[in-house]
Formats: sequence, C-alpha cells, structure tokens
Amino acid sequence: MKKEDLAGLPEKVRLAIEAGKAAAAACSNDGGSANLDRVVIPVPGLRASQLPALPGYVQKKSRYHQQGIHLDTPWPGIGNRHSAGVRAMHESLKTQGVDCYVYYQVDYRNAHWRDHGATLG
Repeated sequence: MKKEDLAGLPEKVRLAIEAGKAAAAACSNDGGSANLDRVVIPVPGLRASQLPALPGYVQKKSRYHQQGIHLDTPWPGIGNRHSAGVRAMHESLKTQGVDCYVYYQVDYRNAHWRDHGATLG
C-alpha cells in the first residue's frame, strides 16, 4: 500500500464491511470454527499517524508478519458465519484493487489437517 492509495481506503473498507455483513447474515449455519479470523491490509514502512482512521488496529511487524492493518469484523457469528463474512470482505477489497490477505489462527491442539492426511495434537 502506497501513501497515495490511502485516501480512498476508508470508503473501500466500508463497502467491504457491508459485503461481509451481508454474507454473514446469509449464512444460516454458524457451526465450525472461525479460522478465517480477519482481513489484513499490509502497510509496511508506514507510520500509524500516516494511516486513515479505519475500524481495526495496526499490528507491527513481527518475525512472522509484515506490518498491517487488521480490520474489525462487526457482524455476529463465531464459526461458518464469521468465516463467510471475512471471505466476502476479502473478495470485496481484492475486487476494489486493495492488496490484502486473510489472517487465520489455528488452534494446534484441536487442528485436524484433512487435506494433508495428518492430525496434530
């Protein structure tokens, strides 16, 4: 994300949040776990004071991740409903040309890696 791209970001995030709310509301099954936790917009090298006010927080660079804005997910649901909203929010931002990714947290004690045939824990 470049400085010149920041001015239009609040409106793009607003539209993405609306898409997330609609997708979460349309999801009738809230089972499962919310491994798709939130959408992150990378902002390496930018100071927090340079960023527009957005719903979420800035996570500083760590050993595993570059600095980024972790966007809030203001809709109900903790499982499939939450994930549906995050997925829609991510797709909306990508469609609008925003460089972003989905952050997910795995609980390794209960994780089951079906795709890889392995079980952790």
